[in-house]
Amino acid sequence: MVRVPQQGDIVWANLNPKKGHEQQGFRPLIVLSNDLVSQHTNVVIVAPISTTKRRLPFYVELPKDYETQGTVLLDQLVTIDYTVRHAEYKETVSSEFLEQLLDISRRIFSK
Repeated sequence: MVRVPQQGDIVWANLNPKKGHEQQGFRPLIVLSNDLVSQHTNVVIVAPISTTKRRLPFYVELPKDYETQGTVLLDQLVTIDYTVRHAEYKETVSSEFLEQLLDISRRIFSK
């Protein structure tokens, strides 16, 4: 049985196939959706984590104390079916860092 991803979990999953400038390939993702979503469906809303060095307003670097390193791309949120994409749990971020990501994410949807 697949572990049900929780909000704040970093998971690895294969995002292929994708098109254009979308993040693709087997990569780390951070789960941003509320646990109710993953508990009642097979989907989660995630932000990809990249090794990009660009600094944009919706990019947040992971703290150095995590095994996973890179930049969370909050402008590229995607919904994935974690069972079909075979999402593998790696680690969970702190509630403080998760709240920082959620605060920034909210700005994407506000005027």
